[in-house]
Amino acid sequence: MRAYGALSPTELIETPPDSVITFVMTGGSSAQAADWPNSTGGAAANAGLAGANLVHITAMSTAGAFLAVTFNFYSTAANTPASGTSVTTGTTAGSTGNSIPIFGSRYLQVPPPSTGFSVASMTSGYVMVEMWHK
Repeated sequence: MRAYGALSPTELIETPPDSVITFVMTGGSSAQAADWPNSTGGAAANAGLAGANLVHITAMSTAGAFLAVTFNFYSTAANTPASGTSVTTGTTAGSTGNSIPIFGSRYLQVPPPSTGFSVASMTSGYVMVEMWHK
């Protein structure tokens, strides 16, 4: 995994990512999932082994406008918003995690035990996940 390239990740002066995953969302509460890629493009056992420490998630409509999506670091359980309370069951592999709201784009730190991630959207568009290590 390519290093982020900034003296501090908060400076937001990064090098181009060497791993990018793009999802084409079809809408209607669609959800998709992926594993963290290893250096050869296969699946790593978890984010720590993949070297994925930081992600930049960009969600856009097919017309290029901001898109609201949810992102889950711990499972394929990303879901569209609903009334209620969501409490994570832990921070280890196999836990369900919470679906995090993303509107347009957001930088996040990746929990090392994450074995994969998922994204969900109520409308059609694209979600791109760029990855770096610190």
